[in-house]
Amino acid sequence: MKNEMKHDPDACKKLLEECEMFEKVPPSGLSKLVNKMRYRVFGRDEIIHKQDDPVDKFFLLESGDLLRTRHDPETDRTHTVEFAIRANSIGTMRVLGATPASTTVRCVSDSCKLFEMQRKDLIRVLRRDPDISMRIIEGLSSEVRKSSRKYQTPLLQLKQTEVNVTAVSIAAGIECYYRSMMNSFLNARLTGVTSELFPNMHIQVPSRIFYICGFKVLRASFDKYINPNDFEHPTAVRWSAVLSPGIIMTPISSVLEASNAGHMNSEPMMKRWMRGVVPRAGREIVFGVGLNQLSDYFEERVEPFFPDNAIAANAAGSLLAGMVSGYFSHVPHNLSTLKLLEPQKSYRELNTIFIDRSVPPAVERMIGQWPPLGQSIARPLFAYVFPRGLLIRTTQIIGSFMILNGTINLLQMKEHEKFERKWLLTTTNR
Repeated sequence: MKNEMKHDPDACKKLLEECEMFEKVPPSGLSKLVNKMRYRVFGRDEIIHKQDDPVDKFFLLESGDLLRTRHDPETDRTHTVEFAIRANSIGTMRVLGATPASTTVRCVSDSCKLFEMQRKDLIRVLRRDPDISMRIIEGLSSEVRKSSRKYQTPLLQLKQTEVNVTAVSIAAGIECYYRSMMNSFLNARLTGVTSELFPNMHIQVPSRIFYICGFKVLRASFDKYINPNDFEHPTAVRWSAVLSPGIIMTPISSVLEASNAGHMNSEPMMKRWMRGVVPRAGREIVFGVGLNQLSDYFEERVEPFFPDNAIAANAAGSLLAGMVSGYFSHVPHNLSTLKLLEPQKSYRELNTIFIDRSVPPAVERMIGQWPPLGQSIARPLFAYVFPRGLLIRTTQIIGSFMILNGTINLLQMKEHEKFERKWLLTTTNR
């Protein structure tokens, strides 16, 4: 951070006029405030103020870009925070009481130029001119800030730096039985051959627990130890961190899938799990993004509709993420399943089988009179857009996300409540 002697009183006064806190203060009062303000320049990634630190100064942004983030200790997520009110001020709503900052604010451009006023200087001005105090009271409204705050973290910037492995393991163990049952239904729908609902659970349960924990731990590790801004292409690094868990966990998913395929594929497990691994990797990428980032993304955006019900917001976010992930993962899921169940056939043959089974007879009759070129376009298009078994697959993913995220969230909430009761008891007995 650099101190600069440049101090444009007119620019500072204009920023004060635009700030909600001072918009009712007359020009003469603004001039008294301007005389107490100093000019500051912050470099890229410099922190202007930190969450939970007492606010002993406020800033007005003249130029540059700021990033405001808030770490939620209950969910251990870091959110990007936006305000519906004008956001060129930093700390104005908390400087009078020197209350802890609700967010961490950092400069994310090459430089950020700001005007700064120390709390002690502001208090002196207010004591000498009570009229300014009255005008500030008129401009302030704690309810404005409270009701207008909203989380709008971009998908690639959602973070989860800690994982409760015990909660994730319990959730995965429960979800494993639901997933096995739905997979049996989906395979029967796709091939016409029924199978056991819960085959090889001695393999499925530990594999599923390791699989789900892997997604959560990998995400947390990438978010904690990789800072995309340290690289030349930060967006590419963010995409790599988001997509990598799905690729890494594909072998574990393959073992789980192979456990459900013994009724049609008699190959040894050591060979069977490799069947369909390429399209399965695409499916796992979609699943991982949905379970991790997309569930959090939608949960943030539905929270205003459930202000006092975190469980309902979590469930709604999981439902929406499950719908998106279920749809986009369905075609690669079908191809990987067909390859697993019929390993002797090529992907070209399996794609033809998939299209033939996905186009309903009514559609076949409708396009039967079309030219061959039209039919060759319409049949694959219909199969890919409305694939066979889509409802079952989407229901499976929605249920999995709701069971996993809901159980993890509930267990974490209970653990947090237990910690609060213990802390309260300890404090009371002192």
